[in-house]
Amino acid sequence: MSQRRGKSWLWIVLALIGAGFQAWRELHDAPANSPKQSIKVFEVILNAQLRPHPDNDGDSFHLDHGGQTHEFRLYFADCPEKKRHHLNGERLAEQGRYFGNLSESETVAVGLQAQAFTERLLTTQSFTICTKWQSVYNSGRHYAFILFKDGEDLSAKLIREGLARIHTSGTRLPDGRTPSQYEQQLHQIEAEARAARRGGWRLR
Repeated sequence: MSQRRGKSWLWIVLALIGAGFQAWRELHDAPANSPKQSIKVFEVILNAQLRPHPDNDGDSFHLDHGGQTHEFRLYFADCPEKKRHHLNGERLAEQGRYFGNLSESETVAVGLQAQAFTERLLTTQSFTICTKWQSVYNSGRHYAFILFKDGEDLSAKLIREGLARIHTSGTRLPDGRTPSQYEQQLHQIEAEARAARRGGWRLR
């Protein structure tokens, strides 16, 4: 088991090195008149810890690192809202329709399951943050990938459990895959979750 975990971490490190090299090559080979400063490279953050916060949910959470607290939002995955308030009624309805016309209370229940799932993973497993510090609508949050030792990121794990829809912003992955390549993989994972009636899919 330890050998398998070691290989997974090695895969992650090699993928990140490859992504960094690809970004450097794009920057180095860019035409002289191109905006070279626009090319963004993932920053890799290790040893972060989840900070309890009332706004934490399945796809957005506060993490402590280096004496600072940052709020990150997942790429590619959108978990149902964990509670109803006066601004998110339409979003809850949209999320419920995605999972087969769930009621509002059923949708919120899935959101709470997603929150608990993410909290459990981020407090019991080691993880790596990969971020370009891309802002989420000037909200103070930043998009990120959260990678685990098995090589899978949190977005995929949530979708695998039927706790998130394939939605929101995407980007080229740290290992170099394109958004369309990754979305294709996520749709396959989602199909398995639906067939197994996991998470929100079990309610319909």
